[in-house]
Amino acid sequence: MHSVHTDGSPVAANRTYRRAPAYKTLSFWAKLATTGLATVTAMALLGRWFFLFELFSHFVVQYTVAASVLVVYWFVHRSRWVLLAAACLIWQGYQAYPWFLVRQPVTPAAHDVRVLHANILYTRQDFAPIQRLIEQENPDFFVLQEITPTGIKAMEALAGEYPYRFSIWSKGPCYTLVGSRTPFVADMAAAAEQRVISIQTTIQGRPLSLVTVHPRTPLSPSWARERNQQLAFVSQLASGQARPTVLLGDLNVTMWSPVYKDYLDVPELTACRQGFGWQPTWPGYFPPAYLPLDHAFVNGGFQTTHFRTLAVPESDHKALVADLRFTGH
Repeated sequence: MHSVHTDGSPVAANRTYRRAPAYKTLSFWAKLATTGLATVTAMALLGRWFFLFELFSHFVVQYTVAASVLVVYWFVHRSRWVLLAAACLIWQGYQAYPWFLVRQPVTPAAHDVRVLHANILYTRQDFAPIQRLIEQENPDFFVLQEITPTGIKAMEALAGEYPYRFSIWSKGPCYTLVGSRTPFVADMAAAAEQRVISIQTTIQGRPLSLVTVHPRTPLSPSWARERNQQLAFVSQLASGQARPTVLLGDLNVTMWSPVYKDYLDVPELTACRQGFGWQPTWPGYFPPAYLPLDHAFVNGGFQTTHFRTLAVPESDHKALVADLRFTGH
């Protein structure tokens, strides 16, 4: 028997039942998403021991957003699944939060040294935009990664401003090129044995060092080991310098990786982006998956006065620019 209103019209008693299939389907996918999120959260914690698990450690921001949505969904539906989603949100948010803090001036401050780094994408044929970018930013040093021999030749157009250059092969068809206004001495052993550029020069009468490396993407056990060896090498090299030193490059790691924590999160080095916000750099073609793969660090001889990223035409990476002051001013 159907219920009726006082006016005699039937009550839509089956309205709840018509909604039930859709709710069940949505809840099924929400449970699957919550379980998946908890799984990748746990797997990321094991990344120090297995390279595939480490790949899951990089997407902390994306996990935080997903966990927030799931917490709201389960809270609205008063489900115990909210506890698992909330646990994921707390852990992922705890990791992400410090890198979103902006504690430094948002406008450029006085600096002694400016460095520019850009992964320019090895498939490019037009190098004029890169030349214009360097001329516009006017750094004391520039580092270009994924450059080809053709690109290295094209950068000779900047020889008037940057007469001192050094390049090495990094991987595949890719090279790394450093350009400098001032003469420098390069560590040839580091270049030959580790594919690392380490130079020493003088600016304003102050000696300083620049270190850069472009490791392989850790998509296989051997490539992951090779990347980790190079990161360990440059970390020790930069942190052990008595002179002011900057370390930068597309390091194929994020701040949330256990590999980053092992080799780069050390007392002697400070991330230049710290206090300037998240500032991801890759992949430009799909912003929802943005990751901060490009980094700059300084030792105690430098203080970062400004850090920013900027678009690079025809590249899947953003460039980074760090303005530095010698400490002790």
